[in-house]
Amino acid sequence: MDFPAVTVCNFNPIKKSYVRELNASGDLTGATLEYLLQTNMNAMFVFSNLDRHSLKKTHDEAETYFQNHTDFQIIKFLRTAGYDCGEMFLTCYFGGRRFDCCKYMKQKVTSLGKCWELDLQNLAPEWMRKQISPGSESGLQMIVDAQLEEELRGEDGDANAIFSDIYENGFRYYIHPPGANAELSSEGISVSPSRTVYSAIKTVSHNLLNRRDWGNCSEHWPENYDTFLYYSASACRALCIAQYFNDTCGCAPFTYNVDGKKKICAPYESVTCMDQHMLRKVNGTDYLELPDCTECHMECQSTSYTSYNSYGDGFNRGSLDWLKKISNKSETHINNNVAVINIFFLEMFYTSYSQVQATSLTEILSDIGGNMGMFLGMSVITITELSLFFSKIFWIMVSKRRRQYMYSKKANEKEKEQQLDDAVKEFQERRSRRNSRENISVLNGYSNRIAPIDDFQKKFGYKNGNSEENLSASSLDSVIELKFDINELRRQLNQQSTDGIARIRLPNQTTRPSSANLENYSTTPPIFTIEPVTRRSSQTLSVNVKTPSSISPK
Repeated sequence: MDFPAVTVCNFNPIKKSYVRELNASGDLTGATLEYLLQTNMNAMFVFSNLDRHSLKKTHDEAETYFQNHTDFQIIKFLRTAGYDCGEMFLTCYFGGRRFDCCKYMKQKVTSLGKCWELDLQNLAPEWMRKQISPGSESGLQMIVDAQLEEELRGEDGDANAIFSDIYENGFRYYIHPPGANAELSSEGISVSPSRTVYSAIKTVSHNLLNRRDWGNCSEHWPENYDTFLYYSASACRALCIAQYFNDTCGCAPFTYNVDGKKKICAPYESVTCMDQHMLRKVNGTDYLELPDCTECHMECQSTSYTSYNSYGDGFNRGSLDWLKKISNKSETHINNNVAVINIFFLEMFYTSYSQVQATSLTEILSDIGGNMGMFLGMSVITITELSLFFSKIFWIMVSKRRRQYMYSKKANEKEKEQQLDDAVKEFQERRSRRNSRENISVLNGYSNRIAPIDDFQKKFGYKNGNSEENLSASSLDSVIELKFDINELRRQLNQQSTDGIARIRLPNQTTRPSSANLENYSTTPPIFTIEPVTRRSSQTLSVNVKTPSSISPK
């Protein structure tokens, strides 16, 4: 399996010999030195714990020192004050084979000062890049020297020992992916002198979905971020806060300036910036307002290492003799300064967590279509119609001309509907008139009755084209409407006439010709005769309609 990168830091960030060289002029006080070392401390720790008055005093002293030493730079101080690779690493082994540690190391500056990163994947030969079997014998072993003789103790005119937030002697090392920021990507593991630590590691890989696949991770740096670092959410947030500090105060704390492109704030500058521009009171509690950095999403692919650590205390006689032989150090020095770090894979496999879509776009559309079709009876055509409907509604809402058109259209439809109703009523009325001849029936319960007319001259009505015998019911020209006043009818029937027949002539009127029988058309009004039947032969009244042969009745 591919072996991770390892970064090792000494808890003692500054050598006594370097301080003596730096203070050759004699104007570097212990307070100024402590102030310089606070530069790479965590900005939140400095803000929460340091006294503002004392910090201002030491800041003024440091400014005086900077004016006297114009070539002094804080970042240069941090890079040179710590231990060199040859001073800190005695020897290294990988898979039981010895190699020169410093040949594959590169320098890193962290909150612990100058550290050294062993990047086997990018700097080492092929045989050192992978561990081929589990166990400590196949992994990496580093023998490190704390060089506690170089620790400041306040002796012989030296500065006093400096305390930050570290309590032990020895080393802190980080196991992380190559190219990642050690402090931001992993938790450190500590080991003190005269001890041996065994770190059995397991690899955990995370694969997340990007935004194109409905995820929320990011593969690249957001816009306006110009850096050479590999993308990670922690590094992105650090640079986001650094940019916020730089825009607000003109510098950035070392903690967030992970790519080193911005001016580093002195401790007093960081605290003053936060007090004046970022401190807020919420419900009576001081609250430090920092940017949310919402553009910094989780990286799509990340690798982390979980370590299971065990420790051994002291060296046996054989190991002391061997260590004295390879280091040319005394037994006392070895017992007080040397530690052994073993890093190896516990198992030759890794755990991978992959984020996948719970459902695809095709499945979602299928579910929506199926549910709508089953429960709502909807189809693609329905959806199209709904889209068209809502688009028309929107058109009516925004267009005055369209609204006026719809109002006029609705009024026209109502008018046409009324005309249709009137036509239907008129048709029904005329149809009832047309069928009146067929509805003449015998009046039961009377001594006299009105009998149907059987001898109606068929030549006065339209004939059906399919039959010479049937009268047409499709034209109103064959309809005669008779209205009788019963009292007048009785009076007429009771009057004596020469022939016993009562004749009733209709008023003169103009009758329109029939389009089917023009030869039967006449302007002479018809004559109706009402003739009583002799009582001896029948007890009925018959109504005969007689018209001249040249008259076409209407």
